[in-house]
Amino acid sequence: MGKVTNELIDHDFDGIQEYDNDLPGWWKALFLITIIIAIIYVPYYHLAGDLQDVEYQKEMGTYSEAGRGRGPLTAYTSPYASDGEITPALRAEMDRILNVPFDEQLMRTMSKADADQLAKLEAAFPGVFAAYMNGDTPALAAAPADEQEKPTGSMAALTDEASLTAGKKIWDTQCFSCHLNDGGGLIGPNMTDNYWIHGGDMASIVHLINVGVPAKGMVPWEAILTPDQITQVASFIKVKLAGTTPATPKAPEGDLYEG
Repeated sequence: MGKVTNELIDHDFDGIQEYDNDLPGWWKALFLITIIIAIIYVPYYHLAGDLQDVEYQKEMGTYSEAGRGRGPLTAYTSPYASDGEITPALRAEMDRILNVPFDEQLMRTMSKADADQLAKLEAAFPGVFAAYMNGDTPALAAAPADEQEKPTGSMAALTDEASLTAGKKIWDTQCFSCHLNDGGGLIGPNMTDNYWIHGGDMASIVHLINVGVPAKGMVPWEAILTPDQITQVASFIKVKLAGTTPATPKAPEGDLYEG
């Protein structure tokens, strides 16, 4: 005799009763399949294969067996990762990207930093800071040429709404982390006042965005943004940010520009 279905169980809870029915066969089959997949997945990925972090490192070309390695219970740690002082692998990669020794870039930054910034740099890079304070700075004599060259000629900021909207989008996605959304400055300087370190005219701003300031952590954006995008974000700075009042503005840096 088959199992009786739709038969009420002999118990009542607040007037609610249940039928004594089995779960559907398809539901139990899916549950069994998930158990089988788990039995295969765990040993394959956690014991024999690569987890997502390792796959990503290999795809990006930054995977290195010189890291702490991984095992069944130990995750792979990239040699580029660091909980404190910059790792040798990351230092070498920064040297390659900047085409200047990373320590030299840091020392240039320290030579221009104020007391608060210098304290943060000391905490983050004690070894380089000690060398800087001991005068062990043989490569500090001159800044890169791109920081010394000044653009010539004049350039007008774009004022049409489409260009300024495009410039704001670039600012809000690329520039905010160093200068804040309202332009008040964080790692980078305040962009709303009339003081400029590298010149406050439109041509100087476009030039600076193009070549960057690697010694202070600003990358050359000409390799990332198109010329039109650089002009748009420079115009946004001149037209929309200049003269506004940010929430927590940094103190003026550089020279007063009246133009």
